[in-house]
Amino acid sequence: MSRYTICLSPETETWTTYLASLLHSPSSLQPHPPDSSLGILDLCTGTGCISLLLHTLLSTTYPSLSILGIDISSKAIALARRNLAHNIQKGLLSRTAREQVRFEEGDVFGFHGAVWGDNGNGDGEGWWDVVVANPPYISPRGFARDTERSVRNWEPKEALVPPSSAASGEKAIEEGVEGGDTFYPFIQSVAEKVNAKIVAMEVADMQQAERVVRMMGKSRRWARREVWRDENLDLKRQWQEVLKAEDGGEIVIRGEGNGRCVVGWRTR
Repeated sequence: MSRYTICLSPETETWTTYLASLLHSPSSLQPHPPDSSLGILDLCTGTGCISLLLHTLLSTTYPSLSILGIDISSKAIALARRNLAHNIQKGLLSRTAREQVRFEEGDVFGFHGAVWGDNGNGDGEGWWDVVVANPPYISPRGFARDTERSVRNWEPKEALVPPSSAASGEKAIEEGVEGGDTFYPFIQSVAEKVNAKIVAMEVADMQQAERVVRMMGKSRRWARREVWRDENLDLKRQWQEVLKAEDGGEIVIRGEGNGRCVVGWRTR
């Protein structure tokens, strides 16, 4: 943790852990069966906490695991690398993480296939099975009006509010997205370019989740879409609701509480 990054929230840990449990369980939604290779691309990685948590939860199930964390901030990447080394040294991460987890500087608004395209598993595909992201998702107006003073004073604005650069702004206008939603069309685009079978994106609330689900509906790629709330997400016992999307597809709402993560699956 530093003044250049935000801390891992319990809500982020909840959906990350639930995603790992789905990847553990036999299901037609798995990219690959357990005991095989799995590549995970973590966009807007920050401290690297999602990458490190996923390695902890999945490394025994997927011996050929490869995780790449990407962030535009060189200071965040340096911190993520220190966190990786520290947790290995303390015995909190398997030593295999030294080879299976890496962090690189990169801009989500510009896909870098040469850097991000190799999942390191030697499977000949060179792409990623799962894309996860916890991007800046607070609009400039929401940051000024709704965030607590402690957040505004102590957490970096660039980790909370999407930039208003020319490239991101043009894409946002093209997609018709609101200020806090700027990253989502880019994350979806990266997931499609790297041939991901699952994409999971953290959101602020149910209203934003609904907007992101509608964005995904514009692509035929994501035939199955879900919204995960931040309470009572459990494989054995959970509350769920099925809604009809505007494009005719189904949207599954899992758990209780606030909408926290939007997930898309590419059907086989």
